[in-house]
Amino acid sequence: MTFETDLKKLEKIVEDLSSGEKTLDAAVELYKSGLTLTKKCHAYLKVVEKEVKAITKKNGQVEESDFAA
Repeated sequence: MTFETDLKKLEKIVEDLSSGEKTLDAAVELYKSGLTLTKKCHAYLKVVEKEVKAITKKNGQVEESDFAA
């Protein structure tokens, strides 16, 4: 799955939880799923952040350098 797909699922979970129409058991399961997706998205964003930081401007030229993932 992609980051965007996971983010859409997370948005749907927030929407479902905000509706107040779920049973307590269903809400707890949605909350757990939301936490898992949040951690996954956060980890992905950390990797992307490292990639972005690895791109530097040197002597007027954009240059990519290696980064540790």
